[in-house]
Amino acid sequence: MNTFAVIARREMKLALSNRSVLITAFIFSIWFPVMSTLGIAVSAEGDAMTVTAGIATITLPVAIFLGYIFCADAFLREKRDGTIETLLCTPVSLQRLWEGKVAGITVPAYGMMLLSVAVSAAAVSNFTGVSIITEPLFLVHLVFVVPVWIAAAAGLIGAAQFALGMRENQILGFVFIFGFFFIIFTLQSITPGGSSLSTTVEGVLAVAGLLLLALARFIAGRVTRERIVRTIP
Repeated sequence: MNTFAVIARREMKLALSNRSVLITAFIFSIWFPVMSTLGIAVSAEGDAMTVTAGIATITLPVAIFLGYIFCADAFLREKRDGTIETLLCTPVSLQRLWEGKVAGITVPAYGMMLLSVAVSAAAVSNFTGVSIITEPLFLVHLVFVVPVWIAAAAGLIGAAQFALGMRENQILGFVFIFGFFFIIFTLQSITPGGSSLSTTVEGVLAVAGLLLLALARFIAGRVTRERIVRTIP
């Protein structure tokens, strides 16, 4: 069987079996988006397009944080319990190991993000009577842009967690999160259309996400086994 599929399937199974991670992800992905979306719906005074654009804006920060939650369990867990040493003895390259882990993180995080969007849309519809517009750009945002940014966030944080020690990772994890938030808000502020749904905004976000994912893959390919061993506590 393909090593990439084996690693990805293993990470997905571990992610879905960790109750504490799932509970944290569930609470964050439901409470914050639902409250924010209801606030947007009230201020929008029944404008369905504004509410839909608001949900699209909220999804990226939430998706990135979900990627971070699952990423911390996938990469740091193996350093804490020592199983990373066993994985380093296998003939699998570090880059392929990184790719499988990122895929195994992206799938459950993306699934949780879709659940968040569905619950937010249902809450808005029930409490305000406003229905979410599933126009093509919104679907493109959910189907392509969101998973790319989850993978980019998980990839960059995971590469750093491979290369850095436990103490450095505790600090840099939040630095990466706020860094991603800053990039998103900056791109939205300088791109024509701002936080509204537009082809330009979605195109810029898609390209930026792909570039960050490529950067993460490049960094992961430069990490050595010796470097990882030196960071094991």
